[in-house]
Amino acid sequence: MSPIWHDGPLDTLAWDGQSAVAWSVAETGPLAAGQQGDARAIRHGLTCALLRKLAGGATAVRLARSTAGAPIVAAPEGWHLGLSNRGAHCLIGVARAPIAVDREVVDDHPPLWDMLTPTEADALRRLPTPAQPRAWLRRWTIKEAHAKLVGEPRRIRPEAIETIVRDPVNAVAHFEGTSRCWSRSTGDAIETVAHWNR
Repeated sequence: MSPIWHDGPLDTLAWDGQSAVAWSVAETGPLAAGQQGDARAIRHGLTCALLRKLAGGATAVRLARSTAGAPIVAAPEGWHLGLSNRGAHCLIGVARAPIAVDREVVDDHPPLWDMLTPTEADALRRLPTPAQPRAWLRRWTIKEAHAKLVGEPRRIRPEAIETIVRDPVNAVAHFEGTSRCWSRSTGDAIETVAHWNR
């Protein structure tokens, strides 16, 4: 089931009660109003606000870290979390099943070919040169989200993760399991959500 992408205030979030939610939110500005502290504290506050909304107003929201350093939901039980921040925005993914997210700011840097599998590099080289940086960046967000889903992203070489882009939104990634991934472009960034494909 594809995630619900949300960009606005939480009171406008239309959640179906079961889909993953990916909230892209600026760490400054009106949606972060009322949050105190540095960028990390603001992300923490925004994440807790999203969890309270999805958990029906639960006030006892506690976040912790896994042994690998990934953010986890300690309370309420049964929730999973993914976080990514680039630029002045963060992407917060919340679901009832393991979830991972990645957000990267779009630039015109050429692809880093050594971070691709031979099949991925071949697919990218068939694209017009101006389209290659954005296509590479999308694959990078898929790889990052998948590596976070595996649980120890720093130990995984990017070229070990095989991505298969099916269309402008859907993809899969393979390494120690298969994840289903959804991506979107916000104009200035590419965001991806990954779930295990089971």
